[in-house]
Amino acid sequence: MLDITNYINEVELYKVLDKYNVFDISAHEKKVSSYALRLLDTLNPYYKFKNEERNLLYYSAILHDIGYFINKDNHQKHTKYIILKEPLLNNIPDILRNNLALIASSHGKSIDNIIDCYPSKEKIDSLKLISLLRIADALDHKHNLHVSLEKIELSSSSLNIQIKGESSYLILKKLKKRSPLFSKIYNIPIYTNCS
Repeated sequence: MLDITNYINEVELYKVLDKYNVFDISAHEKKVSSYALRLLDTLNPYYKFKNEERNLLYYSAILHDIGYFINKDNHQKHTKYIILKEPLLNNIPDILRNNLALIASSHGKSIDNIIDCYPSKEKIDSLKLISLLRIADALDHKHNLHVSLEKIELSSSSLNIQIKGESSYLILKKLKKRSPLFSKIYNIPIYTNCS
């Protein structure tokens, strides 16, 4: 896998985010990227992610809601369009840019059908990152609930997530909807506790 940081640095990435920042999505994007990396780092001792995968997840998380700029409805589709057409991303090789668009735009209910064209290993690698992005995004559901991620632990039989805040029940509902892909890909359930 190519390392996206060889083609676009973090300053350039944030220029793209700033260009499409509506409804202050940048605060949400930053929070989701932080959560996504915490999830990946928790799993890393067992799944041995490469730096390239970590960087791709981070960049995908930073850009996953830029489609709001076009329209909140179907923003995932618009996110894909922006990533594939934005001139500031032209230095990224097509194969990597398509993967960035796939992961970022698949954070919602559906996964882009282009994944069916991927070789088996690349498909699984992408699904691993998509599932982490879905969980991270669910942890900041509604973007303004003031629920904090207290702890993430991986046991031999589950991924345990502890959250804190008055609206934690809304996060629990969203996590329940977003966790099936994770449980299928990693073969472990997610348990969430509120404090």
